[in-house]
Amino acid sequence: MYQLGTGRIGGRCAALGLVATLSACALSERAETLYLRQHRVAATLAETIASNEERDPPLADTLYAAEADLNAACEPLRHAGYLHLQAEEIDDDLEWAIVNSLEACAARTDATEALLWRLSPDIAAFFLPPPSSASKQPPRLTQSSR
Repeated sequence: MYQLGTGRIGGRCAALGLVATLSACALSERAETLYLRQHRVAATLAETIASNEERDPPLADTLYAAEADLNAACEPLRHAGYLHLQAEEIDDDLEWAIVNSLEACAARTDATEALLWRLSPDIAAFFLPPPSSASKQPPRLTQSSR
């Protein structure tokens, strides 16, 4: 039904590269997991906006607002991804910004994912795991015992 364009492939490669970078920076597994989740939700959101922009402008406006909120909440993770693509180092300040933004990014990712399932379940079903599987995953943001 929906096809992944070459932009999505490039984004997926960037996401995987950032995971390696975050691991090298000794950030926790939760940051890696959250980056991949928010990246998948952002891609789903972009697809949903594209499919509704001309057909339902008020819905598209709602989705654009959700996109802005997601981008703002997850900006440190997204910025680290950009730096990785530019082959630049992630400094200590950005590492701390990532750690400090994890809770807000996770909450906004969850809220955006729920919005997508509610407003466009057909697109969400193509890109996202079923909502019931999220409850089976271990908590993403608990303190690590490492």
